[in-house]
Amino acid sequence: MRVLFTVYAAKTHFYNMVPIAWALRAAGHEVCVASQPQVVEAISRSGLAAVPVGEEESMPGRPAQDGDHVTSGTSWRNLNAGVTETRPEVLTWDYVLGTFTVACSTHYEHATGGRAMLDDLVEFARSWRPDLVIWDAMTFAGPVAARASGAAHARMLFGVDHIGRMYDKYTELLGRQEPERRDDPVGDWLAGRLARFGCEFHEGLATEMMTGQWTIDPTPSWMQVPLDLPYHPVRYVPYNGPTAVPDWVHRPPERPRVCLTLGMTAREVLGGDVFSVQDLLESVAELDIEVVATLNSDQLGELRALPENVRAVEFVPLNELLPSCSAVIHHGGFGTLGNALVHGVPQIIAPGRYWDELDFGRSLEERGAGMLLEHERLSGEALKSKVDGDSLQSKISRILEDPSYRENAERIRQEIQRTPSPRALVAELEEKVAGHRA
Repeated sequence: MRVLFTVYAAKTHFYNMVPIAWALRAAGHEVCVASQPQVVEAISRSGLAAVPVGEEESMPGRPAQDGDHVTSGTSWRNLNAGVTETRPEVLTWDYVLGTFTVACSTHYEHATGGRAMLDDLVEFARSWRPDLVIWDAMTFAGPVAARASGAAHARMLFGVDHIGRMYDKYTELLGRQEPERRDDPVGDWLAGRLARFGCEFHEGLATEMMTGQWTIDPTPSWMQVPLDLPYHPVRYVPYNGPTAVPDWVHRPPERPRVCLTLGMTAREVLGGDVFSVQDLLESVAELDIEVVATLNSDQLGELRALPENVRAVEFVPLNELLPSCSAVIHHGGFGTLGNALVHGVPQIIAPGRYWDELDFGRSLEERGAGMLLEHERLSGEALKSKVDGDSLQSKISRILEDPSYRENAERIRQEIQRTPSPRALVAELEEKVAGHRA
């Protein structure tokens, strides 16, 4: 069969899809990946066929230090916080309606690449005639292209299914409203995009368009949202991109090695880090550890000095580095989290709070495999404190000295190994397509 993957211009979201794309290709299926121009090189270097669609677009600019605002005037935290809200007392109809009104008109529209990406993707799909479209959970051009070309389609999660959870709440509350209050911005938005290509929209189609005919879920079972949707769990397999591995990575470290990474998305897509890298490095300068910090030239240029116990590298594949690490400090991105879980490495998460980073930190704490470092502990005297039990220094010391963190991380690693592999998922996809393709 022919399988079309599609993802908006976020390299880490594409990396999440690569192992399944490879598994399908190895099973003899034709595979290609459609995305905006700035991701085409990354697709090609993965060994997969790239289809450029739409125009090269930039995401909002550099966040301010509090993580709330970006230079474009758009707040990434505000755009996403509505969908990630979980407090029952907050989730009223007015709140949920407002969340999806903003999400459809702004965030989903941008992630879908606007009309240029949508038009190009549908044109290609109608020409290539895929049997299956697998779309990143934020790339809603995917289900439209599938519907317009008669393909089956599956949604691929990149973390906690907040969209599915919030849309489930949306449909529940919508059904309770009086007819005059049944505004449906989601249905209107989807209907408009389908109508552009001569496709009819009906009420029962909305859930399929928002959550896929089925969902591929690489998150661990204890992080998944209990929803009545057809989920297909798959083992997370790290893909870090094509790169050479430095010799020092495989040499046993002389003292505990700790990786510090704030991820690619913040510096490549969102315009910068929400924390002070200098302050973070200075806070661990006196610890008897080797810190491997992934920093690019812009981040290094902002540093006053590099502590002696810090090795700065622009990039190193986490899949190769983490087996030698005693801990990893990171922002809570799904790629970094997945790499650490697969290798059984205890984690300290300083959540970026764009999507599910806070959820990941709390879940790891509950499993005893990591710690959450709150925002207020990442600046000023709180970051430098040596006596505060909640400081970064204290958390690093506890993780390194208490063997239970490594033991619990190892239990999670073993659980992940028992999850169906991408290869095992291929047979399920073949069976599903047979029953869903128009």
